[in-house]
Amino acid sequence: MKSDVLIVYGSLNSVPSPEGAAPAKVIFETVESLNDSRFKVLSNYNPKLKSFSYNRDVFRHVRSNFMDTLVLWILKLIYPYKKRKQKFITSADKQLLYFISVCRFLFFNGNKKIIVHVSVGLVNMIKLFFPKREVVFFHHGTSLHTKYNEQQWLELISNSKAIFGVNKIALEKANNTFSNQLKTTRYFGIPNAIVPKVTLEQSIGYYKNRSYGTNTFVFAFSGRICVEKGVLNLLKAFQQVYDQNKNVRLIVFGGAGAIGKYDKKTSYIEKCLNFSEDHKLPIEFTGYIENNDLIKSLSQIDTLILPTDNKRSEEGMPLCLIEAISLGKPIIATNSGGNSEVVEDNVNGYLINSNPYIDELAEAMLKMSLDKARYAKFSKAAYASYIENHTYKKYTKKFTDILSQISYIENGKR
Repeated sequence: MKSDVLIVYGSLNSVPSPEGAAPAKVIFETVESLNDSRFKVLSNYNPKLKSFSYNRDVFRHVRSNFMDTLVLWILKLIYPYKKRKQKFITSADKQLLYFISVCRFLFFNGNKKIIVHVSVGLVNMIKLFFPKREVVFFHHGTSLHTKYNEQQWLELISNSKAIFGVNKIALEKANNTFSNQLKTTRYFGIPNAIVPKVTLEQSIGYYKNRSYGTNTFVFAFSGRICVEKGVLNLLKAFQQVYDQNKNVRLIVFGGAGAIGKYDKKTSYIEKCLNFSEDHKLPIEFTGYIENNDLIKSLSQIDTLILPTDNKRSEEGMPLCLIEAISLGKPIIATNSGGNSEVVEDNVNGYLINSNPYIDELAEAMLKMSLDKARYAKFSKAAYASYIENHTYKKYTKKFTDILSQISYIENGKR
């Protein structure tokens, strides 16, 4: 076990994730695709895992015990609230207990090389207790420059042998924000990948048998219905499109997104529902759908739209975009975070750069729905971009090449 590379999920979720957390999905599919005994995964225990089928020798879990609680008590004495939050980025006892449980696991198992996903606080705690262990931080968003202050950023780059990210723009924004610069030789962008649930041929079959009819152009959104994702802006843009082209339809896949409350009607969701009803628009709100069913449904739409408001939120590299292009679906997305690394404007879709962006979004939607020749060209380019950049064959090769480069593994060999 000491020679293994231990991949640790810093969230309180587990790998596999009964809740379907995106980073957990990426970790699970990465290790499954690698099929390499050198890699082990550690995450938080979830009682729901009892009903899951997975390799328990590879995917391991920790639960806090009395000893961890004692260590937490001592830690809180040494690090009062402000210092604790500064050092570990959180003051939540549950999160800190999990960090301590991970460190207990490391103490008894002796792993020397560790990849921590998501949590900077866990990186700092591991280096506090085990200063000689090598730690790589794997970031899944674009928010390095907004979530941490200068001192926290400096500690992160000091404690990390390297930083992996799902996009390149996170480093650019961090280095433009902080005076302490991370060298590009220590930051590696590894674009997200997916394991497709259906083949392109199956997707085409689902499309041919859809109930919407061949003359109806179907737009879709997939994700959390919230102000950050700009869903209401999408509805307003769709209204403009519908005024000019009645042969369109919009499907909104998803709900509030909170664990166990996917279909909770928040005030924002109520605004979206009321807007659709008040303007008598052909919009369907499906609520939360399990991933396998969602992929079949996405096979039947024409274009996926991700209208994230980049003044409120920045995307990492959304799996919904990659799922769409794996089905040959062109994309319309705002220029938020890593979206521009999936969407090539006027090649496999449209990238919306303005903000406010409702008018530009409506224009892109109208062009997409009316120009069949351009749509066909975009569709081919969408699938080609998936094959080129987002298959797990490409992902795992890049992942292992980088690990070899930073001396975590040797030339892809055991």
